[in-house]
Amino acid sequence: MNRNFALFLVGLAGVCWASSGIAAQDFFTHSEKTPLELSNIRMFLSGIIMTATIFLRGKFLPSFSRLNRKKILWLYLIIYGILGVIMVQFTYFQAISIGGAAATTVILSATPAMVVIWESVYNKKFPRRVEILAVILAVTGVFLLVTGGNPTKLLVPISCVFWSLLSGAVFAFSMIFGKYLIDEKIDPSFMICVGMLIGGLINFAVVRDFNWSPFFAPETIFDVAWIIIFGTITAFWIFNLGLKFLTPEESAITATTEPASSVVMSYFVFGTAFGLIESIGIILVLLAIFCAGLSRVKKSALTKKDNCSIFHLK
Repeated sequence: MNRNFALFLVGLAGVCWASSGIAAQDFFTHSEKTPLELSNIRMFLSGIIMTATIFLRGKFLPSFSRLNRKKILWLYLIIYGILGVIMVQFTYFQAISIGGAAATTVILSATPAMVVIWESVYNKKFPRRVEILAVILAVTGVFLLVTGGNPTKLLVPISCVFWSLLSGAVFAFSMIFGKYLIDEKIDPSFMICVGMLIGGLINFAVVRDFNWSPFFAPETIFDVAWIIIFGTITAFWIFNLGLKFLTPEESAITATTEPASSVVMSYFVFGTAFGLIESIGIILVLLAIFCAGLSRVKKSALTKKDNCSIFHLK
């Protein structure tokens, strides 16, 4: 595959994820259903479709056999389904239902810079200059977005900020815990689709008297279908397809299309407009994501250089 086309696919995945947030916001304007119930529908139906797809591609049985050989992995997959899938979906939709897709996506996108702080504390080393810059840009950008530059007032509800940041935290957990499952020879596609299916089934036990009909009403069925088909299945498929030909660092930088697309689509769909100060904040957050990705690129290059030197020494 052409490298530029791979970059296009990863960027398009970000647009698809952003569009699912817009569809969710529109859904909540036409339905009284809760974010937890919408998460349930998304996970369960997407899980069924994606599971059937990987089964036909021959990637289901090898991972399933691996789980049966090491039973504890079933427990880990359930934990992943609860914390890495249910909580990620629920907190994301909860934030959107309060503050809208644009603000939620931008705040959530500041998470990579926050990871820089965690890594520095955990590894007991001072962050590099580009990492410090990413943190400063992210914090400043979110501050301008939610306050408009005036610390005495909030333009974005504090509960939206809370749920957005919590969504980022559980998403970080899903990446870390998911990496462990992948290291155990569990196929990433299998992990995602079965995790969604498990999450959906668990949600059915939590939500009492679940009613399917409101999700297929004329005013909501388009939003639900869009979230499942384009915002979940298509987004994950083209992202993983592009990722095969790119480094994770390049994909992280390209993923800036998600918050940018969310802001643009919110303007055209809902008329959501930000003032000059808030717009500057959004730009700073996008720059923070780019800096965080650039930092990882440099680290990756240094690692490759060291590995190359060791290879020649041998």
